Formats: sequence, C-alpha cells, structure tokens
Amino acid sequence: MTEAKPVPVILVDDDPDEHFLFKADLEDAGIDFEFNGFTRPEDAMGHLRARAGEPVLVLCDLSLAGSDALAFIGDTQPFLGGGAIGVYSGARNPEIEEKCRAAGATFYIVKPVSRAKLVDALAKGGRIKLAEQGNGRVTPVLL
Repeated sequence: MTEAKPVPVILVDDDPDEHFLFKADLEDAGIDFEFNGFTRPEDAMGHLRARAGEPVLVLCDLSLAGSDALAFIGDTQPFLGGGAIGVYSGARNPEIEEKCRAAGATFYIVKPVSRAKLVDALAKGGRIKLAEQGNGRVTPVLL
C-alpha cells in the first residue's frame, strides 16, 4: 500500500489577518499542513499554475475585494491536481452555497474553520481527507 501524500492548504482571503487566524485555528485543532496564503486571487492562480497540477486543498473566502469568488472557483478547476476547493464565509446562505457548488466548490464552511467542520466538509466530497498521524494530530492527504 502506498503512503498517502500530504496536501498543501492554500487560503485566498483579501484580509491578511484572516490568514493568521485561519492558520492558528487549524494548528490549534491539531492539523499539520503546508500553508500558502494569498490576498489576491490572481496571485493564488499563479501559485496553482506553478505547482503543475499537484493536489491542493484551496479555501476561498466568499468575499474577495474587487474579485469574483465564483469566477475564481471555476478558474481553479484545471489546477487542483485532484484536490479540492471549498468556500468559507461568515454566514450560511443556501442560495450562494449552491452557486459555489455549481462553480466547482466541493464544500462550504461557515467561519470559523475548525477541525470538525473541515472533516465534515471533506467527507462530503473531494478526494482529500484528514489522516491520523498517531499523535493526536492529522494531515490533509489525497485519497
């Protein structure tokens, strides 16, 4: 059996403070991951293109200043490398959630992002799961 490969996490949020909070929340929840944060979707797309289709887990804030999150979700599809993109937002909105899914998002999480919310979201779709490391910590891996 081959060993599961860790999947890096990419956050796209125009608020740099959210990058810090997001990373700290997941680290506190026992999730180990390579993290890349971007405030501009075009910078995130450049990073995805440079990874040459390696699997990634992208979380995109629904409110990207001056940008269209739905267009970004659609644009990422060829560059996820079998990974997944999800949206996180400050509020549940079934109509917007459906639009995100139609654009290609595999999950929608209401802030704050937690281990339980991420496990649940990943279980509902995509090819990424959180794999136990044996020390109470987990790592996102490609199934």
